[in-house]
Amino acid sequence: MPKAITSSAVIALLIGMGYLSRRLEILRAGDERVLNGLVYFFAFPAYLLVKLAETEFGPETLRFLGAGAAPIAVLLLLLGLLRLVFGLSRGSFYLLSVGSVFGSLAFFGIPFIELVIGTEEAVRLAVSMIAAVAPFTVGLVLVLLELYGMEGVPLSRAVADVLLRFTRNPLIISLVAGVALSLVGAELPLFLHRAAGLLGETAAPVALFSLGVFLYGRPHRRLLRAVGLASLRLVHLPALTLGFAALLGLESLPREVVVLMNGTPIAVNLIVLSARYRFFEEEMATLILISSVGALITMNLWTAFL
Repeated sequence: MPKAITSSAVIALLIGMGYLSRRLEILRAGDERVLNGLVYFFAFPAYLLVKLAETEFGPETLRFLGAGAAPIAVLLLLLGLLRLVFGLSRGSFYLLSVGSVFGSLAFFGIPFIELVIGTEEAVRLAVSMIAAVAPFTVGLVLVLLELYGMEGVPLSRAVADVLLRFTRNPLIISLVAGVALSLVGAELPLFLHRAAGLLGETAAPVALFSLGVFLYGRPHRRLLRAVGLASLRLVHLPALTLGFAALLGLESLPREVVVLMNGTPIAVNLIVLSARYRFFEEEMATLILISSVGALITMNLWTAFL
C-alpha cells in the first residue's frame, strides 16, 4: 500500500504540474492539443506497437481478456434493462453507457500499472487488454455518439462511419500491427524497436501532464451527479470484473491488473467528442474531473483490497 500511495502522489504531481503550467501562464488555452497530438499520434502508438509485439496470446492471456471484456458487456446489458424497465430517457441511457465503457486505459491505466505494480508481465497484460477492449469500447462509443447526433440515422450507416475512421486511427493501426507481429512471431528491426521504445517512454508522463493542462479553467457543475456517474466506472465495473476474474480462476497478478484497468477514470478524449457531437458538454468536463481525481482514491483502495 505505501508504494501505491507514493505512485499516486507521482501521478497527482504530474497532473498538478500541468495544471500549474496553465495557472502560471507558461502554457495557454489550446496548448494541450499539441501535447495530446504528440501522445495520440506518436508516443502511445509506438508504445503499444512495441509491447504488443512482445506479447504472447496464449490460453491464459485469452482468459484474462475475457475477464476484462465480459463485465463491460454485462454492464451495458444492465443499463439497457434499466432503460426498458424504468423508462430511462434516451439521452440518459447514452450518457450512462458512454461514461461507463470509455475508460482511460492507455492514458491513465498504463502509468498506474507501471508505477504501482511495475513488473514487465503486468505491463504486458495491461497492453494486451487495451488491444482487446479498446477497439470495442471506442467503436461502441463512436456509434452511440453518431446515433445521438443523428437521431433516426440507420445503425448500419453509423457503423460504416466508425469503421472508416478506424482505418485512419493511429492507435487502432498500432494495435493491429502489434498483434499481427505477435501472432506471426516476427520482431521489429533493432533500430525501429529502440526508436519506438524511446518515444513510447514519453507517453505516460506527457499524457498525465496534459490532463492537468486540460482540467484548468473549465466550468464544473452538477458535482453530485458526476460522482454518481463516475461510480459506474470506478466502483461498479471493477466490482463486476473482480467477480468474473474469480469465476475464470485468474491468478493474483492478472486479477489485479484486470480490475485496475477496468477501474480507470473516464477517457479525456470524451471532452473532444462531446464538443463535436454536442453531447452533454458541461457534464463531461465535470465527469472527467471527478473520475480522474476519484480514481486516485478508488484505484488505491482496489489495490489494497486485492
